[in-house]
Amino acid sequence: MYLRSLKLVDFAGVAATEMQLLEPGLNVIVGDNEAGKSTLLTALRAAFFQKHRASGETVRALAPYNRSARPEVEVGFDLADTSYTLRKTFLQKPEAELSWPGGRLSGDAVEERLAELFRFTHSAARKPKDGDFAGAFGLLWVEQGRSTAGLDIGEGRDAVTASLEGEVGRILGGDRGRALIVAAKTLQDRFFTDTGREAKSSPVKLAEQEIESLGAELGARRQLRQAFEDKLQRLESRRATLASYERDEALAKAEAAFEAAEEQSRRTAGLEALRQDAERDLRHVEAMREGAAERLRRRDALIADAAKADEAMRRIAEEAELLTREARLLAAAVAEADAAQTTARAAAERAEAADEAVRGRSDRERLHRSIETLQRRLAEASAVRAALAPLGAAETAAPVPDGAAIKALEAAERRRRDVAARLSVAAPVIGFEPVDPARVRDAAGAPVDVTAPLRVTTGTVFVLEGFGRITIEPGGDAESLRRESEAADRDLAALLARHRVASLDDARARLAAAAERRSEIGTLGARLEALLPEGEEATRNELERLRAEMQAIAAAGGGDVAHVAEDPAAARAARTAARRRLDEATQALERARRRAAEQETRRAAVEAERRYRSEEASRLDRARAEAEAERNRAALSADLGAAEMDRASKAAVVELRRQDLAAADPEAVALTLRARRQALAEIRRTLADLRGEVQRLEGELEGQGASAVGEEIARLEGELEAGGRRLERLRLEADASRLLYGSLVAAQREAKEHWLGPIKSRVAPYLRLIHPDTDVEFDETTLEIRGLQRGGVEEDFRRLSAGAREQVAVVTRLALADVLKRGGHPAAVILDDALVNTDEKRLERMHLVLQRAAEGLQIIVLTCRERDFRGLGAPIFRL
Repeated sequence: MYLRSLKLVDFAGVAATEMQLLEPGLNVIVGDNEAGKSTLLTALRAAFFQKHRASGETVRALAPYNRSARPEVEVGFDLADTSYTLRKTFLQKPEAELSWPGGRLSGDAVEERLAELFRFTHSAARKPKDGDFAGAFGLLWVEQGRSTAGLDIGEGRDAVTASLEGEVGRILGGDRGRALIVAAKTLQDRFFTDTGREAKSSPVKLAEQEIESLGAELGARRQLRQAFEDKLQRLESRRATLASYERDEALAKAEAAFEAAEEQSRRTAGLEALRQDAERDLRHVEAMREGAAERLRRRDALIADAAKADEAMRRIAEEAELLTREARLLAAAVAEADAAQTTARAAAERAEAADEAVRGRSDRERLHRSIETLQRRLAEASAVRAALAPLGAAETAAPVPDGAAIKALEAAERRRRDVAARLSVAAPVIGFEPVDPARVRDAAGAPVDVTAPLRVTTGTVFVLEGFGRITIEPGGDAESLRRESEAADRDLAALLARHRVASLDDARARLAAAAERRSEIGTLGARLEALLPEGEEATRNELERLRAEMQAIAAAGGGDVAHVAEDPAAARAARTAARRRLDEATQALERARRRAAEQETRRAAVEAERRYRSEEASRLDRARAEAEAERNRAALSADLGAAEMDRASKAAVVELRRQDLAAADPEAVALTLRARRQALAEIRRTLADLRGEVQRLEGELEGQGASAVGEEIARLEGELEAGGRRLERLRLEADASRLLYGSLVAAQREAKEHWLGPIKSRVAPYLRLIHPDTDVEFDETTLEIRGLQRGGVEEDFRRLSAGAREQVAVVTRLALADVLKRGGHPAAVILDDALVNTDEKRLERMHLVLQRAAEGLQIIVLTCRERDFRGLGAPIFRL
């Protein structure tokens, strides 16, 4: 098979692309990420293996992104010396067309012809999934990211198997050998699953189930016969038991015993009632005794409380007398402290007057200095404002372009220079060297200055007297450059006029002068702020305040200190000492007053307590007298004695009633009554059950005979014996089928060593180029790569590095493609970024592998890394 060309229109992420004249051998298609390399492989798979009328997610994924269009793919290919052109469209108005020299098909006939040419079967699903229809091309066309996962041989195994059998001939036994294995497998499958376990539908299992069923039925019949015999025996036993109850008159005796127990229970209940009445009388007299005792306790408590109140009143009166004497002493101490404070205050006032006189002189000197400082700062500030005035006037006198204007002017000037430079290159320069300069004129007849070369930017006519006219037309884009130069000059002139400057340099100079001026204004403003931080008005107000304060001090005589000491420190120390003595006297007075107040508070509290205790003692004396007048303590004591005697007599009666009840043993009477009641009920129930069971057993035995059950048991025993012989025969047949199939499979396994030979022989040359002294091992059943044999050690394919798995999988696919091609199966290899994990050294060896394989196969490499394949020597197609 040879792919010649590929054309896509509105296919997935590709709007339109076309590739012509692909080589029969090695081809490299290069494109950046998202350029559509993988889309090419998707398009080929859709063209050959996707039905044009199919639906589902797989087909909808062929549509362009975010727009409605009809995906179209067209492929040119050669197969079996015939050139074909295949075109398919999907989704909207789907079409399929296959043409070749001398023939043409369309519609569903195209799908059938493609399946015939490429030897695959379309999926039966209406909405097939990716990969379920590719046949052997799932092995040969490697999608991006799947090169390290093994061969993924899938449905291609049948094609590879057929191609191998074409080479090894009868080593596998041919059709007859395979038919023999299939027949043996079918025979074994009657008895066993693929894992060797006994199948659920196995004749052996069915026979075992039948025997088990017969055994269960035989057991049931035997149990039925045993149940008949058990019922007969139980009937005789129940009749004998019922006769013994009737013979012993058990029911009448139980009824008489129950009546006697009931009579004894009634007598015991009468004794219990007498005991309860006696206990109620005892509780009543005990309550009366407790009331008499409580009244006597309350009288004794009242007498004790009155005595305690009299004693408390005496103690509080003594404490009040003591506090009165302390109050007189504390009042004298307060008067003495008050006199001392008055003396200390007078001395402190004299010391303060002397210190204030000394301070007045210092304040006058301080105010004088402050006034001079403020006057100086106001004068300097006036000079600064005078310097700021011309600067501010200059700032507002003429407009100054800002930074944005400068940038706009610079851009316009730069554009003018660039256009002028390009114009100087594109416009021709004319030089005149006439014998008579006056003979050179322009088209209007004016003389032309020929002393310097002339640059011609537009069509110009020169008149050379005695020669004729010369017309010069500048070539290239000189005319457009001239217009652009004029436009640039106009734009620059407009900007200069807008900002009222003569040139860019003038604008820059004005901006610099303005920046310097603003810097000077900022400096003078900062100086003015430093001189008058509070503002001029606040400073002048402060000056007036200080002058007024100076006048007030002078008016008060604060400046005349001739009559006081010259040493301010001595005056201040004397004032401080006097103030300290005054504070000490004041603190002593406060302490004396506080102690007097605290003593007065305690005296008031004691006096209030004395009044309360007096009232409480009077109240308790009155209550005691009233209680004694109502019923004195002796009478209350006599009441308690009488109540105690009544309680003792009632307690004796209660004890007598308890003894009578205990002698009757009420617990034994209750237990006896309950036992007699239960015995009577049980005898009645037993007699009813026995009579009912006898009647039931008699009825069941009358309707059931033992002869029919015996005949059924004999029949089942015979069938069970025949089933056992059949089971033995089936088991022997099952073992024979397993032995036959195992032997044939073992023989086939030995043959497959020769079967895998062609694959290994074709992989070996490629493998030697990248992994010398290495053999690849395959799974005999699935043909998947199992591992590598290196240095006598077998390495699991799944544990190899991503690069090693990638290389081994690629060379194996190339070998299998060769096998498929020799077997007459269409074969072309497509690798979509299949060597991205291979290092540079091994990549060079893989180039050799691809070149060797391309001698007999068409190989297409899709990659985004062009530099990796520059040295491959293959034609490169770029997307």
